[in-house]
Amino acid sequence: MFWLLVILIVIVLWLVKVYNKLQSSMQNIREGFSNLQAGLKKRQQLSGQIIEIASGYLEHEQVTQLRVAQSQNTQQLAAMAQNFPQLRADATYQKLMGQLETLENDILARRENYNNRVKQFNSYRNSFPAVLVAQKLSFGTVDYFDSDDEKFDAQVQNFARDDSAVLQEIIGSSAKAVKNICTQ
Repeated sequence: MFWLLVILIVIVLWLVKVYNKLQSSMQNIREGFSNLQAGLKKRQQLSGQIIEIASGYLEHEQVTQLRVAQSQNTQQLAAMAQNFPQLRADATYQKLMGQLETLENDILARRENYNNRVKQFNSYRNSFPAVLVAQKLSFGTVDYFDSDDEKFDAQVQNFARDDSAVLQEIIGSSAKAVKNICTQ
């Protein structure tokens, strides 16, 4: 009976370790997700400012083309804007384009960091026997960031989780099992 209790305690400690590692990895992913979202929002703001500056130099249809390019791809926006010499000569435009290029590199680094965190989490989450705990506690796999994926913002729902009810159930059933072992 003593050895059974020791084995049960070891199993509970292992479960706690697995849960804490899953939870820590999920927090790292949340942080990376938040950083990536902030970069993407900043990029959208900068490209919007570039279009505002362009409005003073270009005709309505050309500004419309820049807006379409902005919604598709920052490099496309920059390439289209390069076709207009007056705009390229504007100091504010040049400053914003420099910031945008720096931001693009930052977003790329954030994306790589986020995807690396997702890879580490998914690898651990899907390894045996951790996958058994992950499934019981509803730790699903996390999708990688894809710049063409319009549903990336919906990913935040994967991070809204509360394990307290499941943990209380597991602790309660474990306590009953220990009590049953001790009374035998």
